[in-house]
Amino acid sequence: MGVIEAIKKGFVLSGKLMNVVLVFFVFNAIVGLISLPMANPANTGKPGAIAISIVSSVIFFLIFIFLQGGALGLVRDQIKSSTSSMANFAGYGKKYYLRILGLLFFYILLAIAVVLLLSLASAGILLLGDNVVTRSLVATIVTIVAIILITLLLYPIYAIIVDDTGVVASFKKGVGLAISNFWKTLGLFITMLLLSLVISLLIGFLAGLATVPIPVNIGQIVIAIVNALVQSYIPIVMMVGFMCFYMSLEQKVS
Repeated sequence: MGVIEAIKKGFVLSGKLMNVVLVFFVFNAIVGLISLPMANPANTGKPGAIAISIVSSVIFFLIFIFLQGGALGLVRDQIKSSTSSMANFAGYGKKYYLRILGLLFFYILLAIAVVLLLSLASAGILLLGDNVVTRSLVATIVTIVAIILITLLLYPIYAIIVDDTGVVASFKKGVGLAISNFWKTLGLFITMLLLSLVISLLIGFLAGLATVPIPVNIGQIVIAIVNALVQSYIPIVMMVGFMCFYMSLEQKVS
């Protein structure tokens, strides 16, 4: 399967998963509306606002993992059998919850280790001289490492769902497939990213224009809801596209 075919699959099959999009839309809309008061400059630095923001962020993160598991399970069903049932959503969310959570924590630890190494390398380079050349070199190295790392870590979560394996086995298999198909995977990632940015900017621009004549508070609510819609649809498109691509690469190996 090529990059373009995977993207087409993403848009076509996501249209058959609108119930999943609706679930994410409700979740993202709630998060967006709750976050509006937190973004008020008047609350900046207030201990109460900071505490509420931290607690709500943790709660939303834990709920999101459940939704992610449910969505990925239904995406797999839709790809494999051309059908999916929302009755299985909660079951999939529970089934994959701990494994997805474990994988995300593993990613966090890996990211911390990479940041520390990059910090040491950057410090060493800047010791040679703090100027435009060395700063540009540091920025280039950080960007390249970040792109490589993201590309290599795309597939493990799909391995958990498709192959029903544990965190370690899924990590090894996902990274292995990404290494073997690095440029194709990078091409798919960049193309998906650019498409999502273009769609988000276009819809955001139109929403901004539409809210010009209305009061600021109402406009913020409208934009939050529009953003929730975009943030609910595009990730499902990407889930389908990446999972289709992963499954096609897996078939080649087997």
